[in-house]
Amino acid sequence: MKKALKELKKKISKIKKPKKVTDKVWEEFLGKATVVLMAGGESSRFSEVTKGEAVNKNAFCLPNGDSMIEMTIRMYREAGFDDFVALVYHNAKSIENILGDGSKLGVNIRYSYDPEMPVGKGGAIKNAILNGSIKSDRYIIIHNPDDVIVDFAGNFPRHIIHGHHETMNKKGLATVVVVEETPYTFTGMKIKDNRVEQIEMYPQIPIPTHIGVTILSPQAYPFFDKYFDLTKKSDFESVLFPILSRKGLLGAVSIPANCWIAVNNAKSYKELLKRLKE
Repeated sequence: MKKALKELKKKISKIKKPKKVTDKVWEEFLGKATVVLMAGGESSRFSEVTKGEAVNKNAFCLPNGDSMIEMTIRMYREAGFDDFVALVYHNAKSIENILGDGSKLGVNIRYSYDPEMPVGKGGAIKNAILNGSIKSDRYIIIHNPDDVIVDFAGNFPRHIIHGHHETMNKKGLATVVVVEETPYTFTGMKIKDNRVEQIEMYPQIPIPTHIGVTILSPQAYPFFDKYFDLTKKSDFESVLFPILSRKGLLGAVSIPANCWIAVNNAKSYKELLKRLKE
C-alpha cells in the first residue's frame, strides 16, 4: 500500500520549496500587508468543548490562559506584521473582549461584522473590502485561527510569503498553503478480488490539502465583487479557487503535515493541548 501511495503522490503532487526573498522584498511586503483573521463561524462541532459557553471557539480560553486567535496574532506579530482585521459574527463580543484594539498585543486590530446575517468566508471578505476594513491596495494573508501552526521549523509567515512571491513572479494572484498529505481517519485496506491483502491504520493520503491559510494580491479583489454577493452564504475556497485555477492564477506553498492542527472538535482540541504541553 505504501508503494502505491508513493506512486500516487508522484502523479498529483509536485511542490518545490520556494526560493527565499531578499530582506528588502520582505520589508516592502510587510509594509503593504494585512492579516485577516476568519473568526465568524458558529463552530457547532466545537460545542462539546465549550459546553454551551457563549464564546467563539477562536477566543475560547485554553488551560494555559491563551486562545487560538491570540496565538495566531503573536505568530504574525513576531514576524513583523502589525495590521490585522478580524471578520466576526457568531459570539463576536468574545473576540473583541480579549483582543480589543490590539494594543495589548502590540498590533492594530479592526473588526468587520457580517451584514445582518452570516455570509460565509467569501461574503465576509467582500464585505470587509466594501466597508474599507481591507484596503484595496494591500496584500492579505487570510488565516483561520483554529488552523493552528505548531512546531514549524523556521518562520512560518515568511515561508508562505516566499511562496506567494513565486506565485506573483508567474503572474498569479493567490497562493494556497497546503500540506502534501493528510492522515486518513479510518483503517485503510488494499483489496484484490474481494480479499484483503494489506491493512494499514490511518494511512497518510498523498493528496495536497488546504490548511485554511491563503495569500491574496490586491488584483484578486475584483473577483469578490463579481462572484460573491451579500445575500447568501458562500465560502471563497469553493468558488474562487476553481476560477483562479482554471485561469492559471493560483499557486501553492507547502508545510510539513505535522505542523498543522485543524481544531474543529473535541478530538483535535485534545491533540492541540497535547502538542502545546509537549
